[in-house]
Amino acid sequence: MRALLVILSALGAAFLVMSFVRGWQIRKAVKSGSPAEAVDNNYILGAFVGLVVFAIGAFWLELDSAAPNTTYVPAKIKNGTIIEGGFEQRVD
Repeated sequence: MRALLVILSALGAAFLVMSFVRGWQIRKAVKSGSPAEAVDNNYILGAFVGLVVFAIGAFWLELDSAAPNTTYVPAKIKNGTIIEGGFEQRVD
């Protein structure tokens, strides 16, 4: 679920930046007297921002992941109390 949120946030950031740049370019064209229809979207900047947000999100997702040589121990109920689960280091 978190990975999907990272992907969606990267796409959202790209669209927001492209919309902002297009609006800025239209305002600049109107001030200079050029037709506003001649302004193209800046897709390269939007793609770059989307990739940067995706890379940061992917890095953030991997920060709290377990090491490759660990084993997951699920939580247990013992004498009516919950004993926390977690990851244990394997000794090979």
